[in-house]
Amino acid sequence: MVHLNIVKEVTSMLYWTMLAACTVGPGTVVTCARAGAEFDLSLTWALLFASALAYTLQEGTARLTIVSGRSLGQCLRIKYQHTVKVYNTAILCWVVAGTVILGNTLYECNNWAGGIDAVMSIPGASDLTGSAAVGLRVGCCIVYAVIVLALLYWDKTDTLGVFLGFVMLGMVTLFLIVVVFMGLDWTKFGWGLLPNLPEKTETSAEPADIIISLVGTTSIGFNLFLGGAMAKGKELVSAQRGIAFSTISALMVSVLILIVGAGYHDEGSSSKFTITQLGGFIEQFVGKTGVVVFAIGFIAAALSSMLTVPLGAALTADSVFSEERQEVKGKSEKIGTDNPNFEDDDMNQNNSEKSTKVELDIDETESQKLPRFVYFGIIFIMVLIATVVISANADRTLVILIAQVFNGCLLPFFSICLLLCLNDLQFMSSSPQPSWANAFLLISVTITLFLASNVIIQKIFGTVLTGVSVRLGIAIGVAVGGVVVICVVTSLGRDLLRSFRLGCTKP
Repeated sequence: MVHLNIVKEVTSMLYWTMLAACTVGPGTVVTCARAGAEFDLSLTWALLFASALAYTLQEGTARLTIVSGRSLGQCLRIKYQHTVKVYNTAILCWVVAGTVILGNTLYECNNWAGGIDAVMSIPGASDLTGSAAVGLRVGCCIVYAVIVLALLYWDKTDTLGVFLGFVMLGMVTLFLIVVVFMGLDWTKFGWGLLPNLPEKTETSAEPADIIISLVGTTSIGFNLFLGGAMAKGKELVSAQRGIAFSTISALMVSVLILIVGAGYHDEGSSSKFTITQLGGFIEQFVGKTGVVVFAIGFIAAALSSMLTVPLGAALTADSVFSEERQEVKGKSEKIGTDNPNFEDDDMNQNNSEKSTKVELDIDETESQKLPRFVYFGIIFIMVLIATVVISANADRTLVILIAQVFNGCLLPFFSICLLLCLNDLQFMSSSPQPSWANAFLLISVTITLFLASNVIIQKIFGTVLTGVSVRLGIAIGVAVGGVVVICVVTSLGRDLLRSFRLGCTKP
């Protein structure tokens, strides 16, 4: 019995590591390495916060799915079914689908950029020039596109995903070996756990961009929809342990990559960071063989993300646009059997005047499904855009930064959608959202709003608001004010008050 329980628990943990595999993609490798290379260990705290946020959101979407039996997308469709519609779908659902598709298209460009950087990390590849370099870049982009479209079309992603996961573990082990050989300044690491905003240098990106990128690459918005699909038919406690294991695994990998990047920073390089330079740094500790392992693991991480990102976008669109048919069969029920004077006999049942039968005659309506050509069309367009953008030699480091920043700024929107559904009793009446979970989620939403507001203010008013403290103050005001407005104009405020009152009255 004990042996069976252990096997069951390990199987559950491995099942949920799919979320970690989606998280640790090429964007994570590049963003974490760049954060370390440009700002040393000072942004380690951002990874800790992002991981806590990822667990809070993914646990919330798993709770919603397990209790209600519906994914986040399906809950949003039902919750706003009486609002203004376009083609029988609420406008909010269109916005959710549109933002996920746009954000994931950027993520897919980010994956292609990482995939090409991975190829360029192979010893000798970065030395190519002219037509040879162009041919390698364009050829690899086309090969990636063919592999991804073929696997997604024939639905053969599972077997390859497991294989790529094991290959990626080789890269993770490599980073661990490099950290052991390189050593770690524990004092710097400890100070990096405290929230801070480092100064921008001539060759670095904006610190606010890197912070929101770390949040966006660790706590991925579309994982809320993917995690909900994974939670169907699972037990909540088992799902919580699996999500915790997945989140901690992704955090450890991200921190290792950041530490290796910080080692590159300590060498005092003054040039702009690229992932191929990191390969040269790794070679000092593990030789060319280690660099090849790094490149292959990087390619595996890119390929796994290339598969899951368009699939996640298509699944999200399917969940918000599809409407499952609720099958209610006509049946006869005897009523009043709890009355001691009730006479239950065939005569009374057949007597129309004394009949105690209730006939349910419900017309079944056709279920609304996202057409197959639309589902695969979303995937095809995303892959096509990524292939064209990276083949055209767009700045790959910039592409990755834009993708992470944009998706980081979308996180508050998805978090608010989740918070609204979690506190709606039509979904959660059998097991209402606990007050402590609401408190954590509300704090998480406020902080993500603050980080997103800080980036947006810096981009729009950066030349006018040059003082960092002023920008941060305005961002705090926007975040707190935004949460208050949402609580007032929606049912969220009342739902949260009810939740906190129930939490206080419980012994």
